[in-house]
Amino acid sequence: MSTMDKRMNPVDVNTAWSFRRTLVFWWMVFIIVQQAQRLFLLPEAMSVEMPTSGTLITTLIAGLRADVFVATLSIGAAALLATIGFMGNRVLAQSQNISTGFRLHARWMMASSLLVGLLLMGLLTIDMGYYVNNKQHLDFVFFEYLGNLMTPTAETPSEASLQTTTELQDTTKWGPKLLGLFTVQALMLIGWWYGFVRLVMPAAIRIKAAFPNVITLGLIGLLVAGASGLHPYGPWAVQRVSISSSVYYILAQNPVWYASETMLSTYLFGGLGETSRFLTVLPQAEAIRTSQAVLASEQTFPYPQYPFVKTVDTNHGAKIADQPNILLLFLEGLDRRYLGRTLNLDHPPHLDMKFIYHTKQYQGVDSDASNASRRIQLTPFLDRFRQRSIYFENFFTSGDQTARGLFATLCSYHSKLGWTTMRTRYTHDFLCLPSLLERAGYRNEMVLGQNRDRSYDHLGLFLARNGLHELLDSSDFPPEATRLGLGMTDGALFDFLRSRIEHLRQSDRPYFLTTLTVSTHPPYTVPVDHPDLQALHIHDDRYALALRYLDLQFERFFTGLENEGLLENTVVFVLGDHGRHEGFGIPDVEAKRSRFTSPLYIWIDPSLRTESNYTPRVISSVASQVDITPTILTMAGLMPKIAPFVGHDLSCALTSDCLHDNVAFVASAHDDLIGIIDQDETLLYWLERDALYVDDVVLTNQDITNPNVNPQQKEKYKRMLGMYASSNMLLEQNRIWSWNKFSGEL
Repeated sequence: MSTMDKRMNPVDVNTAWSFRRTLVFWWMVFIIVQQAQRLFLLPEAMSVEMPTSGTLITTLIAGLRADVFVATLSIGAAALLATIGFMGNRVLAQSQNISTGFRLHARWMMASSLLVGLLLMGLLTIDMGYYVNNKQHLDFVFFEYLGNLMTPTAETPSEASLQTTTELQDTTKWGPKLLGLFTVQALMLIGWWYGFVRLVMPAAIRIKAAFPNVITLGLIGLLVAGASGLHPYGPWAVQRVSISSSVYYILAQNPVWYASETMLSTYLFGGLGETSRFLTVLPQAEAIRTSQAVLASEQTFPYPQYPFVKTVDTNHGAKIADQPNILLLFLEGLDRRYLGRTLNLDHPPHLDMKFIYHTKQYQGVDSDASNASRRIQLTPFLDRFRQRSIYFENFFTSGDQTARGLFATLCSYHSKLGWTTMRTRYTHDFLCLPSLLERAGYRNEMVLGQNRDRSYDHLGLFLARNGLHELLDSSDFPPEATRLGLGMTDGALFDFLRSRIEHLRQSDRPYFLTTLTVSTHPPYTVPVDHPDLQALHIHDDRYALALRYLDLQFERFFTGLENEGLLENTVVFVLGDHGRHEGFGIPDVEAKRSRFTSPLYIWIDPSLRTESNYTPRVISSVASQVDITPTILTMAGLMPKIAPFVGHDLSCALTSDCLHDNVAFVASAHDDLIGIIDQDETLLYWLERDALYVDDVVLTNQDITNPNVNPQQKEKYKRMLGMYASSNMLLEQNRIWSWNKFSGEL
């Protein structure tokens, strides 16, 4: 070949494609097709919300890191397939005395990469269609549709199948988008081909000639870096990224990783046999009938496919205003048994545990006032705040972990055992408070003093799908904000929350704002900057120190807002995400129940009060977190005509005694138990030991079925099992709610 021919043909015998060159080429192809899809979807996101320059840059960088990780996994899979094919081919050739060269390995790599690339392109194409329709990545609906295709039955097609089929048939909607995506990807791939052949390969040949080992070491380094996602948290870094906007937080997620987590959680649950576990507790049809009787005995459930969706009488309850601002405060691990207590520093060495744990009703400040200088009231402001609020002294959390409490409160659905709903079922359909408020024109925000995905509970992903506009976490706080222990101090959190309230009040749009404090979570590390805190700092029970600090900071925050009129036209809900972590109590049933003992305060600003809609008092009726969403919606005049809520509206308690028959269903992931609590007693069922606690008495399963056992306890036991089995089964089957089916009926 002449010199002129070599100049015209850059790919000569010296630049023939080896295994490594094929790997590099396709690795970049996998990155490019993912980047092209995100860039193609960017105008879709901008049509919903225009980003700031910082948000846009962060979104693209985070997305690139995630794409590099998925591309590295993809090229690793292609290399594995190529090696298996090559080795099999070589063994077969040797058995026939046919010689093979390593160029065959490169051809196998080309074929396997093409296969993986086609699969990747197919998934990205489907994801594009989903994003255009829903502004979300591939979710449970698609995988349920695939499941129905692979295992067809004679039953009526599921809502997921009907929805997906309808969308696929609407070619006028996705056809032009498909052509646009392929055009963007083709242009970027052509540019990469030209750059690879003209620039990358000649440069690699020159470097290899001068430094024979550099190319190999460099390639290994790049693959290792790619496998790490270019971040210490690997592929989970994109879920922790500081993008407060829900629109761009979702856009930054990698569609393949997002879909993979959804698919694994969808099929892993059935593979573990959890579905059959519920059926052995109680047949599904019987469990549903039992639960429906508990949920709303006087209302109808007209949708067999969604058995908890019921008609709602929107004329009941106490409406206080049209679309008031809602401030929902979760106080971490707040145990109502500590409220109204005074700690004697001379008492060795802990709080009087028997006094704390056997006293169920609020007693106020301890009566013994001797040596007052050595006594510290733990929650003086919350105690005064109670006198000004509607206070529920028999309020319970639905679960014993933060993610469970947030889910139950915001979506009015029972907490489950095992992995949390937000972590494993975040792509299912739910009717949650932020979504309904969004439809009514609210601006919805949440502030966290930690990273949004610190516990890998996927809070950000879940809330982005369910109506939250902005999630601000520890990375959004100003540099001077104080950080201790698990995150920002409660003082810093309340300061930041105040700034958000000031910002939100500048608009005429009503707002929903929620937050979660952190100081009352172990290790209970707080600033010791007050005489009470300095005195409590040496006390053995660190929870008492953290609780006193929380009370001080909440007083500063709330009184400041109130004095400056920043709570005008606002309703404030204060509750715990769960009880105290340690689960202390005497006897054992009290220790287990203690994880759910949290208070509830409802405070209404004077601008919204009338003599008929607000009378501060103590409510003795049982209530729980699932009751919060129906209560807020009723008070704001926004309760929908149909809803799958398992909670009840508490607003009638603003002015009168009601809720006599209300119950609380609880589930503890720590102890693997479920329970039902009413005005008379507590029933807790320990699944692992098949033991039933009825207040202080422990019964076996055989005992509860004995004809001589209290028939009311038998009925409660059946109701508890029914709620457990039905709520879990419907959750796993995605039969709680369907936006596609019901959105027009709200």
